[in-house]
Amino acid sequence: MYKQLTEENRLQIWALRKEGKNQSQISKILNIHRSTVSRELARNSGPYGYEPHLANKMARYRKQFHQQVAEKQYEELLGKLHQMGLNKEECQRFILHYHPELDMDQLNQLLAAYEKRQLMPEVG
Repeated sequence: MYKQLTEENRLQIWALRKEGKNQSQISKILNIHRSTVSRELARNSGPYGYEPHLANKMARYRKQFHQQVAEKQYEELLGKLHQMGLNKEECQRFILHYHPELDMDQLNQLLAAYEKRQLMPEVG
């Protein structure tokens, strides 16, 4: 199962690289997949090598950017459902059925944000 690297993981990768460990050794020590180490080093190494603090900032930025993109896509979906005449409850059922990656709290936040910008018909 995939899990994101923490700042501590990134510091450990940096320290182990400084000790001369290769990617396979690092992955075994940290109990993470070799491809995770490889991707981390490739994605977050610059002209001066791997910098864990910069890597963490970049990871936070990427996460925030992808979250904004996803929110925009969900907002567009809500707009299309609204145009089709679905009310709030129908939108909830549709999204929960076809987008199980969202939990109820996330869905309610999306709906509340959408309602602030649009007039969505209530159940009735």
